Amino acid sequence: MKYVSIALSLILLSISAYATIGWCGQIWPNSATDHPIGEDITVYFQIWKDGVTNPTGRGDSIAAYFFWKTPDETTWHQEDMSYLGDLGNNDEYSFVISAPVDTIEFYCQAYDSTDATTLTGTDQNDVEVNETTPGIYYIVDVTSIDVTVTFQVDMSMQTVSDVITVGGTFNEWNENSDTLIDLDMDDIYTADILFPAGSNPSHEFKFINSGTWESVGNRSFEIDDSSPTQILPVVYFNNEDPADYTDMDIEVHFRVDMGSETVTDPYIAGNIYPLAWGWDTGWNDTLRLYDDGAHDDFASGDGIYGAEILFPEGSYRNVDYKYTTDGTDNEPLPAFVNHIFSLGDMSEQILPVDTFGVLTSINERSIPRNLDINVAPNPFNSVVSLNIVLPEICPVVAEIYDLRGRQIATLFDGIAKSDILNLNWTPDHNSSGIYFARVAISGQTRTAKLLFVK
Repeated sequence: MKYVSIALSLILLSISAYATIGWCGQIWPNSATDHPIGEDITVYFQIWKDGVTNPTGRGDSIAAYFFWKTPDETTWHQEDMSYLGDLGNNDEYSFVISAPVDTIEFYCQAYDSTDATTLTGTDQNDVEVNETTPGIYYIVDVTSIDVTVTFQVDMSMQTVSDVITVGGTFNEWNENSDTLIDLDMDDIYTADILFPAGSNPSHEFKFINSGTWESVGNRSFEIDDSSPTQILPVVYFNNEDPADYTDMDIEVHFRVDMGSETVTDPYIAGNIYPLAWGWDTGWNDTLRLYDDGAHDDFASGDGIYGAEILFPEGSYRNVDYKYTTDGTDNEPLPAFVNHIFSLGDMSEQILPVDTFGVLTSINERSIPRNLDINVAPNPFNSVVSLNIVLPEICPVVAEIYDLRGRQIATLFDGIAKSDILNLNWTPDHNSSGIYFARVAISGQTRTAKLLFVK
């Protein structure tokens, strides 16, 4: 029986060794990305074969190849990829494209010498990359001047226990490299990052809250080197729903009746660029109010002041704002309460006339919104994000239930600070299965099914 057992083990090992490659992919950089002309591109690729790549060290019989050509070429160049090391159960390989000057088409191939099988995989955006549908790296001109880019993230719907940072292609995704600060205590954290002349104009990034990365997809921007400064729009942490951001430039007409006030230096302030809380950060002429009859303020000298503010494409729709007569925060509104409105879907938006010191609720959404829950990813294996759309700022209760109807977690119980509420749930157990997220407000309840796969 002893010899039979040994023989059976050898057979099973042989079968395992000759099993096909189970998976390959995680190609980085992703396809359809821009790269500076003449700068090396290091391409990464991972392979998994059960029982072969799992042990420490390079898996026997496994190899990786990088195939590339320019769009004008008809023949693929085949290059050996170098083994870098283990990433969990995967073997990672790399290849350096040396100083390319033209667009590169490419794909990565895993090879198993035990049965001569090959396999191609996806990039980190789950885009399939193979000979028929190759990936592409665009080779672009670099920036011509130094540009300081301002990053902005609104953390009003998050708990910040330590620091807010930003990681991206410009700092090798280092979560500790660039820190954002909130000098004026308005929950909007900012950082100015210098991109020297000669930089790649295209970048991806995410914000990080006390070591926890955003669960949304990579954010992106292009450096505009027509100016030495560039300010990115304010975004909410963990919120990338396109419906929450404008898809065009919108000129908004603000008007306020200050007829009963002593006016010396009038401005408008707010939380969404180009508005700013000027009493903290300083004023500029784009925020000045006029009573000259030329800024949609009716007649000159009538006490009604106006300003025309251009909100660029990509602006967050929900805007808080407030007026000042002399450059200080002196509009007599309740503490931490501002005028509000929502950017619509027209290139020009004229707001009703405000009265200085009088709070009115303005809701200019073109389509009234009901309570809704958006879940991602689903299924999930560690943390799931719930993007809750509210019809208005209101009390909210968000809870998690199991299949037997038992409440196992309360994610939120209070008044939302905005009509978008982002929550995360990380199960504190290892039980895979179906769960339900239940969100309740006055008069409405919504439930979303969650699939936890461990």
